[in-house]
Amino acid sequence: MSEGKIQPKDETDDQFLRTQYAFVHMLTEHLVDCRRVFNGDLDAMLVLAILGQNHLKVLMTGETDGDTRSQCLRMTASRIADVTEMSRQTVRRKLQDLEKQGWVEQRDDASWSLAGPPDDTQAGRDLLELSNRGLARATRLQDDLNRILGVRNNR
Repeated sequence: MSEGKIQPKDETDDQFLRTQYAFVHMLTEHLVDCRRVFNGDLDAMLVLAILGQNHLKVLMTGETDGDTRSQCLRMTASRIADVTEMSRQTVRRKLQDLEKQGWVEQRDDASWSLAGPPDDTQAGRDLLELSNRGLARATRLQDDLNRILGVRNNR
């Protein structure tokens, strides 16, 4: 068995079933929460999540040069469509909806980024409670998996 993967010995393997349940429980609970916050529009949530993921990646690199940082924080609708496997038309429509919410903005070069200063975006402020609930779910999943797999928690 490779590190980080659980292989069922058979369909009733208890560790596999408990691991799958913990993961599916966390995922469905979070998706239901996201669906509620986004008024049923999981496509818009996914588009924003892709932009947000890119945004966080740039912030984690510690890029401080203003021009380089600003360019890295941007994504085109085509790139988002490629990543999400949505049509470009759907992505453009979702970006326009998110723009109306004040969460994203389109740049002069037709790329998109989160609206607001890089370290304090409007979407980040508006979705803080959802983010905190998601992080609490991820922590619970980690604790559940540690318990199922017999890993000691060093927190």
